[in-house]
Amino acid sequence: MSVLWDALNNIDNFTIGLLLLSLGIALFYEMINGFHDTANAVAMIIYTNSMKAGYSVIMAGIMNFIGVILGGIGVAYVIVHLLPLDIMVSTDQNATLVMIYSLLISALVWNFGTWYFGLPISSSHSLIGSLVGVSVAFGMLHGFTFAQSLNWKVVYGILIALAVSPLVGFGFAFLIMKVSRKFIKNPKFFKTTGTEGKKKPNFWMRTGIIATGAGVSFAHGSNDGQKGIGLIMIILIGILPTYYSLNMEAHQYKIMQTRDSAANLTKFYADNNDTITKLLDEKQLISALKIQNTITECNVNQVYKTTLEVSKKIDGLKSYSELPKEERWKIHTAVLCSNNFFEQVERAYKSIDKDKSDYIADQRKQMITSTEYVPYWVIISVALMIGIGTMIGYKRVVHTIGEKIGSKPINHMQGTVSQAMAMITILLANFAHAPVSTTHIVSSAVAGTMVAEPDGGVQKKTINTILLAWIFTLPVTAILGACIYIGLNYIIKIA
Repeated sequence: MSVLWDALNNIDNFTIGLLLLSLGIALFYEMINGFHDTANAVAMIIYTNSMKAGYSVIMAGIMNFIGVILGGIGVAYVIVHLLPLDIMVSTDQNATLVMIYSLLISALVWNFGTWYFGLPISSSHSLIGSLVGVSVAFGMLHGFTFAQSLNWKVVYGILIALAVSPLVGFGFAFLIMKVSRKFIKNPKFFKTTGTEGKKKPNFWMRTGIIATGAGVSFAHGSNDGQKGIGLIMIILIGILPTYYSLNMEAHQYKIMQTRDSAANLTKFYADNNDTITKLLDEKQLISALKIQNTITECNVNQVYKTTLEVSKKIDGLKSYSELPKEERWKIHTAVLCSNNFFEQVERAYKSIDKDKSDYIADQRKQMITSTEYVPYWVIISVALMIGIGTMIGYKRVVHTIGEKIGSKPINHMQGTVSQAMAMITILLANFAHAPVSTTHIVSSAVAGTMVAEPDGGVQKKTINTILLAWIFTLPVTAILGACIYIGLNYIIKIA
């Protein structure tokens, strides 16, 4: 918080107001994220009466908090790298602010509207759709081509993860439910809440439902919470690049780690110059950020010099605050360019020399510690808002998940299996730094258990409604975000 406090004491009141409003909207978005996504984690617990609703949401909040704390920041920076932040910061602050507000409003409007109607749509889709739409509109209005306006490689990776993960959840749940029916013969495990006068599952089913629900909450925090973290880091870096382009609270040894890794990568380049030159000639290594505008060009032929300058400029620093303000963003961009280039070198060397590829990966990981970081207050704020959102808005989605997906209400084994498979799928995605949707995975896992039942099935009307919401979320939020950006940009210009 000391960095934020320092920033607030050194910027004008108007910028402070815009910053606080941006953070407020972002945190409100995370609360609505709780309405949608975290409600899925407690849906089975509440619907089956395994635990009282109040205790369930408190448990979900705690597990979300732990998940965010332990989940890392890999997914968060996948979100950050979606946007051409270098263009944003290098253009002007008004353009940056309009971009940030546009994507926040777009994602928030769609999330809140679909929650109101009880549709378990993806907060991830709404955020990513808004990012895509706003970024493309921003780029096109500032002289960039469609291809230059967004990091499309990252977008494609995210879209693949979002498309594949529900299928994985459905498949896992279908198979495990089939196996359960074959080997578990006790009918008590397959009862539906309310049948034969029973208000709660038996002890083992109740334990399984609660444990897997807690696991889904943890997994959700470890993956979905990071999207909110990434969103807030976009705001902080975009509005206050002087204070958040580098980790101003980094210990001297962390700075030394970045310096040493930059120096090591420079030496690697020199020692392997012939091979790298050949890769450049064969176009296997291309412009690091794939942007041709002079503001943010990362010239592959200058990477050696760029990386060497990083190690020299931070040599002997005890704190990044010792750097002149104008140098901080330059170091940030230089690290980003070098890391992006050596990521390509790392991939190319996997088929040439695995040891060298692993060495580059290790050095890259150490170099970016000063640029890819998250203040603890951001993590705690996001975790708290997701928990609060769960407590306020879970009821609408719980009803949809429990009764409207299957042709009949979900039974206890289905609840346990769907939650367990959703948890595993989300955690696997988290290890791969892939942003996925808790909503999609949980809903798909529930559908998988329903289809696996001998007399089961799904309610086509509900499934069609959910599918339509899933399909339209990305394009609608992209168009909405672009329109809001163009509108706000016009208002700013004539104001």
